Order: sequence, then structure tokens, then C-alpha cells
Amino acid sequence: MEKSPRTCGIWGETFRGKRMGTKRNTYLFVIGLMLTLGLTSVFANDTDKAKRKRLKTEGILSIKSSPAAYPVRIDGQDVGMTGVGEGMEYYLAPGVHKVEVLGPDGKVAWTDDVTIRKGMRNCICVKAVDTTTTKACPYRFHLEGPARVTEGDLVTFTAVPDVQSPIPLKFAWSVNNGTITSGAGTPTITVDSKGMGNGVINAELDVNDDVYDGRCRQTISVPTDVEALPPDVPTPKAFTCDEFISKSADDDKARFDNCVIQVQNTPDAKLYVVIYPGTDKASRTRNTYERLSKRALDYMVRTRGLDPTRVQFIKGSSRERTTYKMWVVPPGAQLPPID
Repeated sequence: MEKSPRTCGIWGETFRGKRMGTKRNTYLFVIGLMLTLGLTSVFANDTDKAKRKRLKTEGILSIKSSPAAYPVRIDGQDVGMTGVGEGMEYYLAPGVHKVEVLGPDGKVAWTDDVTIRKGMRNCICVKAVDTTTTKACPYRFHLEGPARVTEGDLVTFTAVPDVQSPIPLKFAWSVNNGTITSGAGTPTITVDSKGMGNGVINAELDVNDDVYDGRCRQTISVPTDVEALPPDVPTPKAFTCDEFISKSADDDKARFDNCVIQVQNTPDAKLYVVIYPGTDKASRTRNTYERLSKRALDYMVRTRGLDPTRVQFIKGSSRERTTYKMWVVPPGAQLPPID
């Protein structure tokens, strides 16, 4: 009986990892299968009588792989590994057997039903090709900040999403000069530029998450030049334009008007609105800090035409009744401590 060549035919199947990210590995398994007949052709020069005896009642499944060995499962049982260079041989009883080759991630990469006949060899050749697929990160940001400020200004830096993130993110800010006065851990921070005349504030943000981690981690920065104040120019000071207890929406709006006008008439000044939440029932239920600050901002911007970048709301300590205190802060002036 002639000995058939052990060349493998080819077919293919792909499988993917379970975790999506910006990069992931895909393994292509190319499988060949061929039968080589005959007891004498298999062991024509073999003196191993035990093997020759087994082939009278069993057949051989030979599995070879490259570039590495992979786990083999037959009829649901883990039986060993594939061979590298030479096929690893498994003696099986005649009949149909389910053969599975597992990939590097432990998933089934290839499976088929193989018919075993006594005295015959079944050859399976496996080749794994590692490829990389790149996918877009689900979030992207850029930083916005002023190109130039005056020494003593409170500088605002904001992380603006280019793509809205479907997952919670962490914002880790750092500055090479100045002091972060608010917003650490949020998309927007303010930095005190006091004493930084003729210097540069470089705000750097590390955006990361608990899902994609280093795959999508972003470190971005933006520089801001600080102009020094002339020595003969007095340092401007912030001043209180109004302080009152909240009564009703209309009464509050009327008190806002005066401060909005003062800010609009002072070039580059900002309005800081400190809301001291009340401990009375109305303040704890209807007139919460979140609701009042949103209502006030909407009125100032939509009705009075105030630039939203020139107003900032701050939550103060609790008082018996909800109270507003509004400060006009000219460029270079310091905001007094808020209790």
C-alpha cells in the first residue's frame, strides 16, 4: 500500500477577544485535514509492537501547530497540547469524535467532528496569526484656557469633550505655577495667578477611567501667559455689590440686575454669586442650592445678556435662611475668603 503525503489542505476561521478597547488581538486559525491510510504505511519501519498492536483496533489523530502549542479538547475532555514541528499523536477508538483547538485566550478557535478509522491517521495542521485591530477611543477632550491674563487674575481652564463619554471619567489636574483654587477632580478648574507676573501657567489634565484605562488615557495641556502689573498701578480689589435673603424668584431677579449692570460696565470683571443654603423647610425642599443657582444663571444670561464666562456660583455655609452675597471682582483682584 502506498504511503500518502502528509500535506495539509487549508481552511480558516477567526475569533475575537471579549473585551473591546482601542486595540485588540485577533487570531486567525488556518486548519488543514488529511487522512493517511494503511497500517503498514504508518509504521513501515517501526519496531514498536505496542503501537502496531493498538492500530489494529484504534486510529491516530495527529495535531500540529505553529508558532506555539495550543490546548486540545476531544469529546469535551482536555487531553493535552498540539505539537510544534511534529504532530502530537492521540490514539482514538473508531467513530466520530468532536475535536476542539483552544486559542491563546482559552476560547475555542476551531472545532469539527473527525471520523476515526482503525489503522488510519488523521492529520490536523493549525497556524495562528496574530493581528491587531484599532478602534476609536470612546472619549476625546481638548483644553480651553485664556492665552493671556493679568497677574492676580483667577484663571479658568476647562476640559471640553470632543466626543461625549458613555462612562464615568476621572479628571486629574496639575499646574506648573499658581494654585488650583477650585474644581479639582472636575472638568473645570480655577487657578490663582497671584505673584506670577511675566510667568506662564501650564495646566495639564490626565483624563482616565476604570474601563479602558491606559488604552484611552489622555494627558493634555494648555499654556497661559501672565502679564505683570505695572508697579505704579494699585492692585484692584473685589467689592460686594449686594447681600440679601432670598424671598421670591421675582424679588431675587430684581436684586440681581444691579450687580449684572456693574459687571457689564467693568471691563473683564467677573461676578461671583455666593449662595448660603438655608436650613428652613422651603430651602431644603424647593429652593435648594442647585435649583437657585440654575435659575439665577438662566436669568442673568438669557434675560440680562451676561456672558456666562463672567459669572461663577459658589456654595457657602448653611444659614437660617437662604442668603445671596454677590461680589464684583475686577481683573487682578482677589476674591475674599468665602465662609
